[in-house]
Amino acid sequence: MNKKFAFLGLAALVVVLTGAGCMETAASTAAAPSYQTESKSIEQVQQDLIAAVPIPALSTSQERETIVKRATTFDGQNKVGYLYLVSYGRVMAFYTVDGKVSSLNSFVSPSEKLVDSNGAPCTRKNSYAYEAGADPCYAVEAPDIDGAYGENDGGIFFFNTDGVYVEWHGDYLFVDEPLQFTTAPELVREIK
Repeated sequence: MNKKFAFLGLAALVVVLTGAGCMETAASTAAAPSYQTESKSIEQVQQDLIAAVPIPALSTSQERETIVKRATTFDGQNKVGYLYLVSYGRVMAFYTVDGKVSSLNSFVSPSEKLVDSNGAPCTRKNSYAYEAGADPCYAVEAPDIDGAYGENDGGIFFFNTDGVYVEWHGDYLFVDEPLQFTTAPELVREIK
């Protein structure tokens, strides 16, 4: 008799747990339509806003014009620029620059090259597209023109009008006409 009650108790427990699972499923199913309804409402609001305030068709771009003007200003072969090196909010040095200021991480060759799984140069016509049975291409670090690998410290470099190479790892101001400042440049040396 006890085995019969134990079996009935176990069966009742299974029915209760199964029913609880169904109620959770029913609750989550009930939430799905409201989520979908809200998502559809938001999408409709977005469509209404797009119709009411469309993206304008611009006939020109001041941003592009400014970028082009910057590029052409410093593209001249004999262009002279004026550079103020700044540290702790003070002008530390002033240089006349032959050409322009460049990033220490600017290079004339790509920083990566495509190779196959054996490390040989990738020779497929379209090395980025998947071709069945073709050896995939991988991007790996390429050496610089001096044969070295790695990256430079952050900073800038330039040549002054006397041909002297200078690097700087701080803030700076680069202009194409000299500026007038109220404080003279300072050179500060920290002694430990």
